[in-house]
Amino acid sequence: MNQISSPALSNQYPIGMVFDVTFKEFSARLTTLPNSKIQFHIDNGVYAKTEVVKMAADCIRTGVFLVSWTESNGATVVHVEDFVENKIYSHATLPDGTFLRMSGAMNVVNERNGHQS
Repeated sequence: MNQISSPALSNQYPIGMVFDVTFKEFSARLTTLPNSKIQFHIDNGVYAKTEVVKMAADCIRTGVFLVSWTESNGATVVHVEDFVENKIYSHATLPDGTFLRMSGAMNVVNERNGHQS
C-alpha cells in the first residue's frame, strides 16, 4: 500500500479511511477496509445497523469514486463519493422495493494507510 495525502488527490480508492456522511434521512460512519470491503454504521433510526460488506469501487475522475454493494438483507447501494467537494450521492433499493435517492456532506475523520486498485 502506498501512502496518500488525501483521497481528493487519488485515482485509487483509499483503504483504512473513516468518514462520516450526513443525509436528511440518517447519518452514517463508513470505514474502508482491505480486500474490497467497507463497513457502514448507522447509529439511529429505522435504518440503524452495522455491517461489513464486499464492495466495488471505480474511479470516475481524480478524487471521485463510484462505490456499490449489496447488504445481507438484499438492499443494494450505489454511491458517488466526491472527496474533492466533500459530497456524497447515494441511491439505495431496500428489500421491500423502496428506492432512496439521497445526497449529503462527507467529513473525513481519519485518513490512513493507502489505496486499492
